Amino acid sequence: MAKWQYMTLIYGANSIKHGRRWAIVATDATSECKQVGQAEKGRFFGQIWQAMRLLETAIEELDAGGWELVSTSFSGTFGFYGTAVLRRPRTEVATNAKSQG
Repeated sequence: MAKWQYMTLIYGANSIKHGRRWAIVATDATSECKQVGQAEKGRFFGQIWQAMRLLETAIEELDAGGWELVSTSFSGTFGFYGTAVLRRPRTEVATNAKSQG
């Protein structure tokens, strides 16, 4: 059994409906990604600053579930995007499932 449970977040492109935001990667290609943290209108200047600030809001939200940041990466100039990997101990997941079920 794996010691950790992992989650991947993506920092998506600016859209009129959602804006710049971090979202949990869906488990399959047909599902929608779930937004975590805040979203706001994208900016060209200060893209990295905006991405990191919005990542803080996402991590604050996920911290309540025991998630911790493992790594993050950004790329692109005009098509700016990012990824972040979070983890939490697998035993915590089993404990939560037993207490809820």
